[in-house]
Amino acid sequence: MTCSTERECLHYALLCSSNVEVGRWGQEYVKHLASEVGQEYNMDETKPDMKEKLYNIALQIVPFHMTHNSEVDACDLLMEIDHLDVLSKFVDSTSFDRVCLYLISCVAYVPEPEDSNLLRTALQLYRKFEAHTKAMRVALQLNDPKLIEDVLMSPKDPVVRKQLAYILGRQQVLINLEDEDELTDIISNTNLNTQFLALARELDIMEPKTPEDIYKTHLEPTQRSHLGSAPVDSHKANLASSFVNGLVNAGFGEDKLLTVDGNAWIQKHKDGGMMSAAAALGLVLLWDVDS
Repeated sequence: MTCSTERECLHYALLCSSNVEVGRWGQEYVKHLASEVGQEYNMDETKPDMKEKLYNIALQIVPFHMTHNSEVDACDLLMEIDHLDVLSKFVDSTSFDRVCLYLISCVAYVPEPEDSNLLRTALQLYRKFEAHTKAMRVALQLNDPKLIEDVLMSPKDPVVRKQLAYILGRQQVLINLEDEDELTDIISNTNLNTQFLALARELDIMEPKTPEDIYKTHLEPTQRSHLGSAPVDSHKANLASSFVNGLVNAGFGEDKLLTVDGNAWIQKHKDGGMMSAAAALGLVLLWDVDS
């Protein structure tokens, strides 16, 4: 359909009885009508009684969009007429995920306080359909400690609460919880090292790896120096090995390079390289506060 400056589509829709379904003339008609409703609603000269009529038409358009896979158009219309609060009435378990995803994606393109309104609407829908982890991500975007705590304690399943606590721990968001010592320990990452090593043992990956395992040097032909058969000790090669060793063994607490023979390997570096090697050792001992 072509756009008309006189909004004839809306004019005849207002003349029709409220019992007439807007969807009887097809989806393109409904989309055209929705655009005219949004334009008319935001006109400065639009009177309150006219806005009420436009709102009633919008309440007929939104459920039509929802049942015809046009959730984006429904959201746009409600945002246009500033009535996003009624969106939850028309969203079901099959469409809420797409609706929330679109609302969150629009946050970057709207000014305050509309961005917070979009996030709170998405949060309301996630909580309504018990998508707790997604609700927690939205609550973190809102940066409201009270709201974050409310989302954390809302699930009845203790396993889901722990999952939410791990999300908070990963984002380093601290919350004071009374009589919830286990959740507090998870949020504060108290047992992070123990749990990481337990998972590593379960996956059978506790064996320390060497830089040669990463370089796959055993697959390359041996290159000998013209001065003899011994390889030349390079400070840059040692520094690269320190970095690779620290990254591949991060958090495991032991390796075959930095934690053996005291500080012998660190002494093979020069100047800032010694500091970098010490930092690589810190990677190996990551989260281990006792070492």
